Amino acid sequence: MANNILPIFLFSFILSVALCSCSGDPTLRGKKYLDGWCVVNTGAPPDQLQAFLDYGCNEVDCSPILPGGACYEPNVLLAHSSWILDKFYREGGFCKEGLGYITPINPCKLYIVSLL
Repeated sequence: MANNILPIFLFSFILSVALCSCSGDPTLRGKKYLDGWCVVNTGAPPDQLQAFLDYGCNEVDCSPILPGGACYEPNVLLAHSSWILDKFYREGGFCKEGLGYITPINPCKLYIVSLL
């Protein structure tokens, strides 16, 4: 059980840093206010996450997650995929089933939850 805590903590921390530094207050993001956040499902196949990221960046401006962008770090697929999933959720009102899920927990606070 203790061996499972470190990966969960590290993922939660990386995700929280990525989303917090880029998203800010949910009432200020996107065109509408939606409850919760769309975050990546860690069990989603990496090739499907990459395909959705590629698709999404052909549809919207992904400069924040490109080198030099405000949300580029951490440069990991899970963080960038969470960014694009939440971008589509904020602007289009959907969270891609199978790749992401909606959580009522602010991703900026996920690392606190994983410490408990």
